[in-house]
Amino acid sequence: MRESVVQRQLQAYNDKNIDLFMECYSEDVKIYDFPNTLAIEGQEAMRERYHKLFESYPNMLATVDKRIFHGKYVIDHEEITGRLEGAIIEAVAMYEIKDDLITKVWFLKGD
Repeated sequence: MRESVVQRQLQAYNDKNIDLFMECYSEDVKIYDFPNTLAIEGQEAMRERYHKLFESYPNMLATVDKRIFHGKYVIDHEEITGRLEGAIIEAVAMYEIKDDLITKVWFLKGD
């Protein structure tokens, strides 16, 4: 179950399908810049932010080259292209899963 929701949200992200993307998250989702800076709280704020992101970067694509499972957590090492000309953005995302929904996300951004 852990893998399916994280994989579904990754596919929806790459497809820029905001509705399928949001179906993967709980109503009270919280997104943090690691370790504890709250960046987004709740589905409404998240939908608004990601809808703008999807519209602004139609060629954006995230790939996962490493995925770790640990209890209720899934940790992905991601590479994102299509946002900065010719650049690859590296990030680590840690997802907390409950009842097959993502409830919290922590992002560790690379330099």
